[in-house]
Amino acid sequence: MADKISVYVDQEMHRILKAEASLRGKSLSEFMVDAALSALHSPRRQESATKMDCVRESAKGYISSEEIRNMRNEGRQNE
Repeated sequence: MADKISVYVDQEMHRILKAEASLRGKSLSEFMVDAALSALHSPRRQESATKMDCVRESAKGYISSEEIRNMRNEGRQNE
């Protein structure tokens, strides 16, 4: 059995998505699953994942939860 995901969009977005799905001969659900799979397998996402792997490898060591919170709060103050 598949899991269900609900996504709330405004009426105009719903109309546009449903029309696009119809043009492709698909249900709105099929169209959205295809779009999600396409996004997950896009070269841009894979590129980002590769970069993140490099960041993880270069950031070896232990960082406490407190240090992470401090870094997060510092970043928020700089916004």
